[in-house]
Amino acid sequence: MSDLAIYPGCDVCQAMPNDPIELKLADNDYWVASLRASDQSLLGTSFITPKRHTPELDDLTPEEDASFVVIRNRIIKAIRASFEPITFNVSCLKNNAFRADPDNTPPEAAHVHWHVKPRYGTKPIEFAGESFTDPSPGRYLNSHEHKLVSAEVALKIAETIRSHI
Repeated sequence: MSDLAIYPGCDVCQAMPNDPIELKLADNDYWVASLRASDQSLLGTSFITPKRHTPELDDLTPEEDASFVVIRNRIIKAIRASFEPITFNVSCLKNNAFRADPDNTPPEAAHVHWHVKPRYGTKPIEFAGESFTDPSPGRYLNSHEHKLVSAEVALKIAETIRSHI
């Protein structure tokens, strides 16, 4: 399988080749896990994305499904060892592809990807000179202010997670 299969019109396919390699946490034959540098309000927030364009969960092959569980667990264990969150939210929402034009966006424009969000409770976590506070402990994360970190801090977060993989 090629490293990445690009689908025209898919925001995720267009963005993946441009993700800084330094933020890649792990990959396998089917998936790539990367740090979500644009929002670290929950320290260690990451994406797990299939390397091939996959619009729907039921488009995943049995091999891709099995492989996802392996990489998901590797990432969760590494984040747990790195920052000691209380628990994790792992979700596949697929809302962004349809946000601009929900009635007219073709379904194939979506790209399955999983959000891995460590949850910390009420105590702030200090790391690399930054303070990270769960914006909604014990509750569903509706819209919240994203915590953008510097490239230097993002690299330190990614390095710490990778050191536990």
